[in-house]
Amino acid sequence: SIIGDLASKVLDTEKRSFHHVLDAGCGTGLVARHIHTLSDGLMIGIDASAKMLDIAKKCTKSYGCGLPPPPQAAENSQDNFLYQALLEMDLEQMTLENTLRPFVQNHEQQETFDLIIAADVLVYFGELETILDTFSKLSSTGSSLIFSCERTTQDQAPLGYRLQESGRFAHSKDYVIDTATSKGYKISFYEEIIPRMEKGEEVRGHLFMFVLKSEDLNKMEENKIMIKEQKFFPVEL
Repeated sequence: SIIGDLASKVLDTEKRSFHHVLDAGCGTGLVARHIHTLSDGLMIGIDASAKMLDIAKKCTKSYGCGLPPPPQAAENSQDNFLYQALLEMDLEQMTLENTLRPFVQNHEQQETFDLIIAADVLVYFGELETILDTFSKLSSTGSSLIFSCERTTQDQAPLGYRLQESGRFAHSKDYVIDTATSKGYKISFYEEIIPRMEKGEEVRGHLFMFVLKSEDLNKMEENKIMIKEQKFFPVEL
């Protein structure tokens, strides 16, 4: 997972560990392979596809999720599973009550996600207001959010997003940042990326990282964005 690898590198620069981590739209668990070492609490994966989750639930620190599958003799062993919980649900239906809180101890005060990652997931959403609002309600001040989108311009997408021939949505940088800011987030990292090749052509994407701040702080502080163009080793689909 190119995006998972890049996200891991960006998060490593933060030089901090995260407690509870949400892999939103986890699919088969490819991102967890890259970020599971950043969590010292629970790693929870959520996806709408039961078939994807069936694959993700077999991922351990030694097998699966981008590594070879386990030998048959080891399939039922407790080999440090990457996820402590996997849940099947629509991402816009997530709440703390149906995601994190069933799995934490009653005495534990930290009952929000320290980090939410959504790699190659928001391409299936047009408007982002609802999903970003959902993410903010799963978090607390100081929590991080990192995700990728496919990239378009405001001229190409006056609404801030547009449906492409691929059936995926592309979003403009300004739309994503403005929408996230309205939900209490402050941009901390931005990078233009080439996540993959499609029909022999580069897919234009971008990676965002936000930190959840109070509404007042977001109004007072200006967004300072580091923009870089970087190409990674693409994968032909």
